[in-house]
Amino acid sequence: MSTHRLRAPSDDGALLAVPPLGEAAPVTAGNVERLGRWDYDFQGRRSSRLRGQVRSQVLKGARDYLTRLGLDVPAHADSSVPLVVTGHQPELYHPGVWVKNFAVAALAQHQRGIGLNFIVDNDLHKSSAIRVPQKSVDGGLQVQRVEYDQWTGDLPFEDLNVKDEGLFESFGTRVRAVLTDSVADPLIDTFWPLVLKRREQTRRLGLRFAAARRELEGSWGVHNAEIPLSAVCETEGFLWFASHLLADLPRFQTVHNEALARYRARYQIRSRHHPVPALSRQDEWREAPFWVWRGSEPRRRSLFVRQLPRTMELRAGGEDQPFLELPLAPDRDACCAVEQLLNLPAQRIRLRTRALTTTMFARLLLGDLFVHGIGGAKYDELGDEIIRGFFAIEPPDYLTLSMTLWLGLGLDPAGAERLASLNRSLRDLTYNPDRHVAELTPETQALVAAKQAAIASSVASHQERLARFQEIRRLNESLQVGVNPIRDQLQAEQARMVAVVGRNVVARNREYAFVLHSERRLHEVLVGSMGLPASGE
Repeated sequence: MSTHRLRAPSDDGALLAVPPLGEAAPVTAGNVERLGRWDYDFQGRRSSRLRGQVRSQVLKGARDYLTRLGLDVPAHADSSVPLVVTGHQPELYHPGVWVKNFAVAALAQHQRGIGLNFIVDNDLHKSSAIRVPQKSVDGGLQVQRVEYDQWTGDLPFEDLNVKDEGLFESFGTRVRAVLTDSVADPLIDTFWPLVLKRREQTRRLGLRFAAARRELEGSWGVHNAEIPLSAVCETEGFLWFASHLLADLPRFQTVHNEALARYRARYQIRSRHHPVPALSRQDEWREAPFWVWRGSEPRRRSLFVRQLPRTMELRAGGEDQPFLELPLAPDRDACCAVEQLLNLPAQRIRLRTRALTTTMFARLLLGDLFVHGIGGAKYDELGDEIIRGFFAIEPPDYLTLSMTLWLGLGLDPAGAERLASLNRSLRDLTYNPDRHVAELTPETQALVAAKQAAIASSVASHQERLARFQEIRRLNESLQVGVNPIRDQLQAEQARMVAVVGRNVVARNREYAFVLHSERRLHEVLVGSMGLPASGE
């Protein structure tokens, strides 16, 4: 199906899974078989060897990361078992995002495999606050922004430190003050102390969030492997993947941009930036599908490449001089280029994936099943076309997952229907006041009779039709005085229903951060609905 038909569930507690979770095992098996037959040359390293190398290095990196933070390290079996992968930015997202971690754990467990979560820390931090609903004196709901830190701009999570430790420390208390008793047991009460516990280990805001979330998941029986994407991008296996795309960049650009043009035409998209910009060319320099930036200046920039006879130069967008010359060309083995790229972290230069290359790498060289959210699935409809055109394989299938959970703030389910009925009634008072006049005085009887006569009259020309219309409108206006008491009552109720419907909109919002939700209900829904064992089993 077209991913553009994917919609978030509208009902509280509803789960979207495409394909259904019960079909994940055969999908995984099909991907394993398809990737096992795939024989592709990544600049001197065959795909079969590279997949094993990537998996081994990423899982080792995950163990090292979890050990360093004092988190439980899942007991990994043979790395050839099914690997189910997902990922998201380390932010305070809504439960419809968090559900992916629980699904990955359940799917891996059911297939005797490994669940892995990418902490997508190369992405940008978009906000330093969350939206918290607050009850008003009249029983309505309004939304307040509560900051957890001072805003420092769109920086990558991996280079984003907490700026105001005092503001950060008081976040949980301030959220509670706004939320009051709207939620009986909000997760913020448990979660924020776990976040604050990480202050001695790291100043990185995203890592504090990620470590606290992973510790909480462990206490709920969810033991996925986990690793920052920044660490993945510094492994040798990833750099073989990146080197191949750089060496064959003219072909990749052509496949990418042609697939993008078809995608935009299919969905009638006019924006040059949606879903992603085309890869550009500046004279001899070609834009590659990666980000690059310096640790001393953490602003993501496009990576540009200039191919020389036997080497290539790399530079960051906006800079004049290359930062590296690689021994790499379309017909050269990438081993020496990979050795040089491995030295970039020592120079505090970050080479990172973009959204499409993240999932290409994960689906082709790491995992056996990737679990997307709705947004990622829409991106990867384009990614699938690029994979077919460039890597000469039918793309491995993925699973799309999301969930809707409401905060439980109380609803009036009849509000919208009643408001629609009131609007119809008020409209009828305007155009058919003769049906609603409470007291038929001689004057109103004459007006009603005149309107009925005008409606029944025959007209032959446009001018006569216009005259009849104007006469009916005049009579309707004259009859309004007889329905004003009814109108006043309906408008008063309409105002109340508008407030009710507005309150419902606030209450039904699925985007509230998971920390605002009831801890008991989150555990019940996220753990229970996935068939995971209870904590301690």
